[in-house]
Amino acid sequence: MRIKLSFNRRLGLPVLLIVRLTGVLFLLGFSRWLFYVFNVKSFDHLNVFELLRLMFIGIRFDLAAVSIVNLPVILLMTIPFAFRYKLLYQKTTNALFVLINTVLIAFNLIDVVFFRYIAKRTTSEVFEFFGNTSENTGLLLLRFMADFWYMVIILILFGWALTKLTLHFVSSSPVPIRTKRWYLSQTIIFLIFAVISIVFARGGLQLKPISLIAAARYTDSKNIPLLINTPFSIIKTFGSKALEEKSYFDEQTLKKHFNPEHQILNQNLLPDSAFFADKNVVIIILESLSRNFIRHYAENDRNLTPFLDSILNKSITFQGFANGKRSIEALPSILAGIPSLMNLDYPTSPYINNHLDGLGSLLKKSGYNTAFFHGGNNGSMGFDVFAKIAGFDAYYGRNEYANDKDFDGQWGIYDEKFLQYTANQLNTIQEPFAAGIFTLSSHHPYNLPPGFEDAFPQAKNKIEATFCYLDYSLRLFFNTAASMPWFNNTVFIITADHTPEGSHNSDDKELWNLYAVPLAFYSPTFINGTKINKIGQHIDILPSLASLLGIKPPVFSFGRNLFDTTQQEIAMNYLSGIYHFIKEDNLIILNEAEVLELYNYKQDPLLENNLLDKNSENRIEMENYAKAVIQQYHNRMIHNNLHVNK
Repeated sequence: MRIKLSFNRRLGLPVLLIVRLTGVLFLLGFSRWLFYVFNVKSFDHLNVFELLRLMFIGIRFDLAAVSIVNLPVILLMTIPFAFRYKLLYQKTTNALFVLINTVLIAFNLIDVVFFRYIAKRTTSEVFEFFGNTSENTGLLLLRFMADFWYMVIILILFGWALTKLTLHFVSSSPVPIRTKRWYLSQTIIFLIFAVISIVFARGGLQLKPISLIAAARYTDSKNIPLLINTPFSIIKTFGSKALEEKSYFDEQTLKKHFNPEHQILNQNLLPDSAFFADKNVVIIILESLSRNFIRHYAENDRNLTPFLDSILNKSITFQGFANGKRSIEALPSILAGIPSLMNLDYPTSPYINNHLDGLGSLLKKSGYNTAFFHGGNNGSMGFDVFAKIAGFDAYYGRNEYANDKDFDGQWGIYDEKFLQYTANQLNTIQEPFAAGIFTLSSHHPYNLPPGFEDAFPQAKNKIEATFCYLDYSLRLFFNTAASMPWFNNTVFIITADHTPEGSHNSDDKELWNLYAVPLAFYSPTFINGTKINKIGQHIDILPSLASLLGIKPPVFSFGRNLFDTTQQEIAMNYLSGIYHFIKEDNLIILNEAEVLELYNYKQDPLLENNLLDKNSENRIEMENYAKAVIQQYHNRMIHNNLHVNK
């Protein structure tokens, strides 16, 4: 006996709508499994039952995204009028359904591969990037599609599935008898769909709609990107640019727990505190280079950066910690002591016009000339604008370089050429000067200049090859700089903007490897090699330099003075709506609603033993510290107080 399963293709509009939306939910759920498979190393701590539980709970966030995005379709298919059954109207509705849901799926598929770069779900900031005419967005998008062509194929298959679903099940298209009873029944159906859609969009019947914070109630912070979906992340961060004022503490108590105004700048790490007065300052920000690729830090057999290692061996080095995962987050941290502790990065936030005392402004008061160098397109990620805000008067980019023969075709001028140009330009600036230098070649798509394709046999892949090329470029830069009269009178600070792609998927599961970058202070004539096994974060650079150079306090920064050995080790970060704060040995994880986790991160680097209910004394101290930082950050942003009132 043959069993033949058949389905009625002709359905009433309400049933047809349910079938279509269920299909979208299925595809969205399937894309979450793809996200897991492609980033399995980030979640291999999950057992089968926990994984399935997260996948099931994720349906709640999928329902919210699907309901919000499909509100126009739901309205068009349930509105209680007979013109819904006209052929042209239904074709238009069908096309709209396929279009908006293909876009919804596309955004979710983006993070299947993009997660390896930013370690979180994409937020509404993506529109800031595509809206910036200074970026080669079209070219970069084409390159992204070429490199990850398999994701394009998957998207086409998903779009095909949506189209087949839409064409297979069609409306029964009755000729309605437009009586009062018909209008009444259709109105009731319309209202039912409206109520259900609103409930799903809100994520339930609770008092407030679900947000990114809600995800933390179901799992540890590191699992949140798996639990939610990208459309939900974008929707919930869209337009959320305004911070809320906090009042955890009164002003006196607040400053006791945390105060970003540094009234004292001791320097007791080096023997001669007066030696560095009026020294030139050059901050070198290396694109995407983490500590794990540098032998000085990793102490492995790799030899990707031999020249950089030689410099670091002569430097004071710290366990560098980036305060963000993207280049646009690095400049405020490095040049102004402002970490990225909100959903949007500072340069694209409504607070960008706040008055601040950046590093350039601080040094100009002491007679310094200032310049910033980045070989990318002028306007790229707002670097030129923020450098000016931070007090750097001159800006040198691709336009100033004025020779596109050395253009890499994607981001800007190859490092080797631009760093040589930079060294020569520095020689024209009157001393003392302060300069920022941002490299770019070690960035996806990891292009090497012609002739360098086989130059680095020690590299295992394209990423490592660009790190080798970066090291080669640095060697040439320092060789040229060493012949300049300003070289021996200069303090170099070497760090990286963030860690490279795949940091979240590495075999080393220590959470802070996600932010592990070099941080070194090098002076050719005075500093001796000292390796300090304490965190030095980006926001520490400004107060540390001020201390080293003998700048008169007070100065403003959310970081600490690394040259004052009496100050406590701290670090801070914000990712996927979750705050991470380190103070000495303790790590606290919280959102704006509640404390989630507490660890001794030095004894428990894999964060396996949550001490939240076991150590009340540390919890109180850490919670007070964390909330004080958040209150200072929010309120100072809101009230334009990112500086010291003198």
